[in-house]
Amino acid sequence: MASTTAKKGKVEKTFDELLDELQNSPSEKVRYNAARMLGELGDPAAVEPLIDVLINDKNGSVRLYAARALGELGDARATQPLIDALVNDRNVDVRVRAARALGRLGGEEVVLPLVEALSDTNSQVCVTAADALVEIGPVAVNPLITSLKHEKVNVRCDSARALGELGDARAVAPLVDLLTDEWVNVRIYAVQSLGKLGDKRAVPALIKVLQNAEENDLVRAGSAQALGLIKDQRALLPLRDLIMAADELGEIEDTALKAYKMIMAANWKSVPGANYKKAAAK
Repeated sequence: MASTTAKKGKVEKTFDELLDELQNSPSEKVRYNAARMLGELGDPAAVEPLIDVLINDKNGSVRLYAARALGELGDARATQPLIDALVNDRNVDVRVRAARALGRLGGEEVVLPLVEALSDTNSQVCVTAADALVEIGPVAVNPLITSLKHEKVNVRCDSARALGELGDARAVAPLVDLLTDEWVNVRIYAVQSLGKLGDKRAVPALIKVLQNAEENDLVRAGSAQALGLIKDQRALLPLRDLIMAADELGEIEDTALKAYKMIMAANWKSVPGANYKKAAAK
């Protein structure tokens, strides 16, 4: 029989002892420690008892560790109970742990609940749900693209961020469309993600943002940074014009200069005049 060792007192406990503590101890501390250790043991026989605790235990800490343990065990039987916890549990920490566990479990059926969790009233749940979607991978891309049109600002922000992390080219055009969003934070995440995607199709739109003097400074600086990451020669002249027009270098101009140098370093062989010494020697 599998056993584990408690940190305090070095007392070894068998699976059956931990299970008994999980189900019967009047102490919430004993119950959540039992849930934690059962997850670490990795025995699939713990899945159903942990699901029962996740659903029925009155203590939030115990439900939290049950969700964590179910994520560690990685058993598909826990998927729907974890979805229910993500959607309905009144405890924020339980919803966070449920989102994290669902990211580890994966599968198409967890994508929509996690996308919907992007509109949770708690920002930590929203961020964790977005991170879980990134962990799930390509199957999350289309639902996230749909979420870019969500009425809630934080959903659009978290969806844009997640799409940048996923690195899927399907997100380029929808993120470009997001550059005209009414909210500054949404536009910031859009330019950042376009930079991470590194797709040259975004260059004209990013240049337009860079050249828009009425745009928010953080959005313009983010656009300059994105152009530097994409390293397309078309951005050289707009970046140079921006730098040369400034009396002194502020945040936008400083970022533009760094981007200019990055693009030059990547394209020096093909930039006109870069090989002038070699040409003169002929």
